[in-house]
Amino acid sequence: MENNSLLPPSNQVEEVSRLIQRGLIPKEVPTVSGFDIAAGTSLDPGGSGRNVWSHFSLSVGRIGLVILHAQGEGLPAAHFLALARSLLKEMALDHDGLVGLLARVNSGMADAVPEGSTQHVEAGIVLPGDRKIEWASAGRCPGALIKRDGVLAEFSSHGPPLGVLGGFLYGTQEVELGAGDAVVVLSGASQGVFRGATDLVAALQGKPVAEIVTTVQKALKKAQPDTALESSVLLLRRQ
Repeated sequence: MENNSLLPPSNQVEEVSRLIQRGLIPKEVPTVSGFDIAAGTSLDPGGSGRNVWSHFSLSVGRIGLVILHAQGEGLPAAHFLALARSLLKEMALDHDGLVGLLARVNSGMADAVPEGSTQHVEAGIVLPGDRKIEWASAGRCPGALIKRDGVLAEFSSHGPPLGVLGGFLYGTQEVELGAGDAVVVLSGASQGVFRGATDLVAALQGKPVAEIVTTVQKALKKAQPDTALESSVLLLRRQ
């Protein structure tokens, strides 16, 4: 499909993508013992449906949370969000951890992406555990630990976006959390925007997590008032 930057925001591809995206957003946040969790995807009538948050269950019953962000032009972006989300949810039922799961999802995406396409999906995954979380990422979906005292530790990326390199084996990162420590993940944000968001989260420590997510989304929109902005924010705080 030809990429034409002169197409209006309401062109057919983006309209279809927005429609698919809205059907992917979970209706509620899952409950995980020991953590306060909030997440949200802010929508824009002129957006292109490129990101969403979701969750999945592993074979051992553990709940994982994920932000997915589609990149590239061609097919509706949310088509690839739906594909990545479906693969995660289905394949997670046969896995007890993130390493093998992410490799399987990536290979499935690589097989499904049309030849010659440059479209792919970035993912940031958080798996809460006993006083810790496990982090895995494909591409750049920024995440960080914000300590109760405000100290920031950004997480690493563990490999290419989903669908780019079939057969790639992703690593993961385990992070210990103390009471009041928080983990934040943002969709497709620049380094400066992400740092601003983490500063805001640190300043709001002690507020309800749902309130913090809403405040971050409003701040992102305010910082870019002339841009069609869709963003997904995931926040976990250890009780």
